[in-house]
Amino acid sequence: MKRLTLKKDICRIGSVFFLVLANAANYAQVQNNGHLYIAQNASLYVASGAYNFGANPATTATFKSNSSYGKLLFASGAFVTGASNNHYTDGYAAYNGSDDFLFPVGDAGMYAPVQVTAGSAGTTDAAYYHADPATIGTSRSDELVALSSSEFWDVKGLSTGASVTLTWRTASAIAALTDNELNNLVVAGFNSTTSKWEVLSSFADYMSVLGNVSTFSIGSAMAGNVDLTVYRYFTFGAIEDGCAPLVASIGFAKTWDGSSWSPSAPTLQDPVVINGPYSGNLSCNSLELNANITLLDGEYLEIVHGCTGTGQVIMAGEASVVQRSTTATAPKITLTKTTRPKRRFDYVYWGTPIAEDFYSQLANAIAQGQSTAGAFDQKYKYVTGAGGGWQALTAITNGKGFITRVKQQAPFTDAVAQAEINLPITGVANNGDVTVTVANNPASPNGGTSYELLANPYPSAIDAAKFLRANTSLDGTLYFWTAASSNNGSANYAQADYAVWNLAGTVVTSPSSQLPTGKIASAQGFRVKALGNGTVTYTNCMRITNGNDNFFRMSAEDAQDRDRFKLTMTAANGVFSQIQIGYFEEATMGYDRLYDAGRNSVSTSQLYSFIDTQKLSINTRPAFEITDVVPLGVSKGTEDGGEFTISISQKEGIFNEGNIIVYLYDSAYGIYHDLSVQPYTFSVTDAAVNDRFFVVYQQPLGNDDLSRTAAMAYIKNGQLSVKANTDLQSVAVYDLAGRLIELYHHLEGTELTKAFNHEEAVYMAKITLSNGSVAGAKLINIK
Repeated sequence: MKRLTLKKDICRIGSVFFLVLANAANYAQVQNNGHLYIAQNASLYVASGAYNFGANPATTATFKSNSSYGKLLFASGAFVTGASNNHYTDGYAAYNGSDDFLFPVGDAGMYAPVQVTAGSAGTTDAAYYHADPATIGTSRSDELVALSSSEFWDVKGLSTGASVTLTWRTASAIAALTDNELNNLVVAGFNSTTSKWEVLSSFADYMSVLGNVSTFSIGSAMAGNVDLTVYRYFTFGAIEDGCAPLVASIGFAKTWDGSSWSPSAPTLQDPVVINGPYSGNLSCNSLELNANITLLDGEYLEIVHGCTGTGQVIMAGEASVVQRSTTATAPKITLTKTTRPKRRFDYVYWGTPIAEDFYSQLANAIAQGQSTAGAFDQKYKYVTGAGGGWQALTAITNGKGFITRVKQQAPFTDAVAQAEINLPITGVANNGDVTVTVANNPASPNGGTSYELLANPYPSAIDAAKFLRANTSLDGTLYFWTAASSNNGSANYAQADYAVWNLAGTVVTSPSSQLPTGKIASAQGFRVKALGNGTVTYTNCMRITNGNDNFFRMSAEDAQDRDRFKLTMTAANGVFSQIQIGYFEEATMGYDRLYDAGRNSVSTSQLYSFIDTQKLSINTRPAFEITDVVPLGVSKGTEDGGEFTISISQKEGIFNEGNIIVYLYDSAYGIYHDLSVQPYTFSVTDAAVNDRFFVVYQQPLGNDDLSRTAAMAYIKNGQLSVKANTDLQSVAVYDLAGRLIELYHHLEGTELTKAFNHEEAVYMAKITLSNGSVAGAKLINIK
C-alpha cells in the first residue's frame, strides 16, 4: 500500500479537487512533509485512511476567511495523525460524517483542536482563531461573568443536536478566566439570533479529548445538544458557582483487598469496591463498602454517584465526604467533631451532617482527657420573625443551627479551665439538596429576630460565596460566634461577638480570634440575616473537599489584594471592636448585599460606620475617591470606662502603597489625626456618639492641625511626657472646655518632661515642631 507524500516546501492547491482513496491502487494515505496551501473555495479531499503530518514542521494552510475559505475535507472514517504545535491546519478543516471527529486546527503556532459530533449526516467545517471573540460580538448573557479574550472557534454545520468540545492549553489562561475554579468553566456560543455570547450546557471533561486528565494547563470542555444553525462561534467562558460534572463510569471496578488495589488505583471514572480496611484520600465513581474507610483530618472521600454496602466511613472532625450526584445513596458515617478549647458556660454553634435527628447523641459529648460524658447542659434553637428568640431545643433540623452550653463539671470547674470537647455523630450522611424556611421580623428588619441560625448540613465544608450567591433571600454576610471572655452563667459575657465574613472581607472579635475564610466547616452553625420570608437551599455544588479544617477554626485565605483597611477600637478592659472600610468597583454608596455587613454585635462597646442610619461592620464603597468621607460611630457600655483607642491595620491595595493617608477626624476638637503615625486615644461619656468621628483622606487647605510628623504625648505618675522625631518648638495643653492650662515654649530637642499638677481629667495637647508642623494628642490624667 503506497502513501501520497507532499514533499515540496510549498504545495499550492487552487480551484482543484483532490481525491485520495484508501483502496486506490497506488495511494492509501497522505503525508504532509511540507507547507500545503489550499486556496479560496478549493478542497483537498481525504476519502479514508490517514492524513499524516510528517516529521518536518509543516502546516496545512487554507485561505482563511469566515465567509469564504479553502478546506481540508475528510470523509467519514478518515483520520489525522501527527498533529501538534508544529503540525496543524491553519485554517478550515471539514468532516463529512455524523460521528466524533477531532478537527486538527490551530493558529499562531498553537495546535487547538475542536471535536464535533454532528449527530446527523452532512458536512461540518471548523477553524481556530487565536483572536479576541469580541471581533464576533461584544454582548454576553448575564450568566457569563467572564469570556476568553484570546481565542475562538468557527464551527459551521447544519446539525441541530451536535456536541462541540473545545480544547485549551497554557496560553488559554483557564485558571485566570475561572478564578481558579475549573467547575466554573463553560463553553460559550454566539447566538446569531440574539447577537449575544451565551452559556451552553457544558462542563470541563474529567478525561479530555487529548487523552489527559483536564487541568488548568491542558484539557477540554464539551457542550452538548448544540444547534449549529443558531450557534456558529464558540469560546471559553466562566460562570459563578458551577458544579463539578457527573463523570461517567468506565464500568470496570477497582478493588481494595485491605493491602493493595486490583487491577490499579482508581480515578473518578472507576467504580470501587472496598473489601478490606482502607485509610486515606479516595476518589471514585461509585463505592461498594464491604469494609470501613478511615479518614484523618484533612483527608477526603469523593464519590461521583452512590454508595452501597455495610461498611461505614470513620471520620476525624476535619475530614470530608463529598458526593456529586444529588440523588445518590450516601454512606453511613461516624464523624467526631472537636471544638476549640472551651470554658465553663461557653456556647458552641452546631449543625447536623447526617440525615437522622441526632439530638440524643448530644449526650455523648465528652471533654478530652475525661471519662464522663454529658459535656453540655443547655441546648437552644433560634426562631426568627415576630415574637422570635431563643427556645429550648428538642429536635435537630437539617440545615438549621443550634447551640449547646458547656456544663459545669470536670474539667470545667471554674471560669479559667479550658479543654476541647469531642462529639461523635453517627448516621447516614446528608446528600443532595437541603431546603429550610427563613423569616424576617418586619418590625425589626436589622434586629436579632431577623437573623437566622443556620448550619452546614454536609459532612464536608461548603463554599460560603456559592451559598450566599445562590440564596438571595439572605443578606450577603455570615456571622460566626466567638467569645473573648468567659460567661458568668447567665449568658452574659464581658466581651463576646460575631466574627464577620462576606465577599468584601472579614472582621474579627479579638487580636487572636479565628479569621473566617469563606469555607463553612461540617456541622458548623452560623447566623445570617433573612431579607424576608422565604427558603434557603444547600446543594452539592457548594460542597468542597478542602477547607474543613475549621469548626470555627478558620485561617486567612483571602489572598486577593483589594483597596481596603481595618479600624480597631480597643480599651484597657478588653474591649475589641473591629470594622473594615473598602473600595470595590462592584459596590455602590448604598447597602450592597454580599459586600456590606450590618453591625450584628453583642459587644459592650462598639465601633461602627454608617450607611444612612444602619450600623455597619463592613462598609464597602465604589472605586476610591480621595474626597470620600466615611462617618463613624462609637457606643459605650455602661460598665466600660470612657477611654478608647482607634488604630489602623491590614492596609491593602492603594492604602498600602504609601501615597494615601487615612486620617481620623475628631470634629469635637477639629483634629485630623494620621493613623499611620500612631493610634488615636479619646474619651466619650455618652452611650452613643454618632456625629463626632469621620475617616477622611485629604487635609483641608490651611488646616495646621494636620501633620504626618510623628509626635506623642502622655501623662503618667503626675508627669507630662512629649516625644517627637523632630525638634519641639512649643507644647500647649488645654482642658476640654478649651482653656489653656499649660504652655511650654522656646523648647529645644525632641523630648519634654514636666510635672503636671492638675486634677484628674482629659486634656488636649497641641504640639508645634521646629519645622512648623502641628500634631495633636489626647491626654488622660489619672492619679
